[in-house]
Amino acid sequence: MNFESKIVKLNKSQQETYQYLSDVKNYEELMPEGADFSVHESGEGFQVQLKGLPKVGLKLKEKKEPEYILFESPSENFNYEMKVNISGNQKTSEVKIDFEGKFNPMISMMAKKPLTKFIENIADNLEKKA
Repeated sequence: MNFESKIVKLNKSQQETYQYLSDVKNYEELMPEGADFSVHESGEGFQVQLKGLPKVGLKLKEKKEPEYILFESPSENFNYEMKVNISGNQKTSEVKIDFEGKFNPMISMMAKKPLTKFIENIADNLEKKA
């Protein structure tokens, strides 16, 4: 199961955008309204509880400055990743979020709509912050 956000254009440099999105605490500002958000004790990931879904955890897996930030599931029971792609220059940047998960058909059916909305909410809220 793969989801992609729209491409968000920001009036911030690629480096500024990367720095902002590298700090997991900033994702709280990007969450859908009413989401229960918490940062992992390590500071290397976060959990969010959305309506219609169990808690979704994302831990930092890899960063390539200033091009992308890759998060993965903190649980071995679920196999998913969220990649935040950042392109741009000294004045503007573009962000696209890719979510890829390997779920059984039942979980896929239940999670598709809430996960799609989750990714789009992050993109929309990022666009509003710009």
